[in-house]
Amino acid sequence: MRFTKPVRFRHDDALTRVSRSEFERLVATYYRERGYIVEHAGPDPAGHSDDVGIGSNLTLTRGDEITVVQCKHWVAQQVPHHDVHQLMGVMHAAGATRAIVVTSGEFTRPAIEAASRFPHVALIDGVGIRAMLGKVSEPPLPVLSANDTAPWADVDDRTPGRAPVFAAVGAVIVMALMLCVMYGVYIHEIQRAQMQAMQQSASQPHAGTAERVAQAPAPVVPDVP
Repeated sequence: MRFTKPVRFRHDDALTRVSRSEFERLVATYYRERGYIVEHAGPDPAGHSDDVGIGSNLTLTRGDEITVVQCKHWVAQQVPHHDVHQLMGVMHAAGATRAIVVTSGEFTRPAIEAASRFPHVALIDGVGIRAMLGKVSEPPLPVLSANDTAPWADVDDRTPGRAPVFAAVGAVIVMALMLCVMYGVYIHEIQRAQMQAMQQSASQPHAGTAERVAQAPAPVVPDVP
């Protein structure tokens, strides 16, 4: 995937959460209500998705005016200048008179500078498109399973780590070791108590014998006449 810069300010509203196709539909509806004949061009011939390819998503026709529009529902990354130059090529190939790049986010500074050199190229950023569309209804909440991701959430391309699994295994091992130690201490205490009991029982008979000997009456010696 090509390198893109993150946006300086990320919007958090209904337009951010609509799908890519819904974003394109909203833009198409806006121009259709202003007298344009709107045709959906779809992905570019290279097979890219609707907001990644270099082709136009919409073709606007009103009289002799033909405008190609590329919709980029990018809420986290800035649209680079490459897309501006590429859409200009598409504009000339289609015989269009104007080209518009619409994004729900931001453009890089080089992209803005590139478009400023051509009066027939217009850039509409997230602030501009929100002013044009007005209030947008919140999309219906999707029903997600445990393994699903919300469509507006950023996708992490990294493979999920195994740290939680290792942590769980480590916790089980620690608990097992603690139980073994506690069991060993318990057995040791039992054995010590048994030894003390045996020693006490062994010493009690001797003590009783000595006591009996000490208490025995002295022998009576008869007087000899």
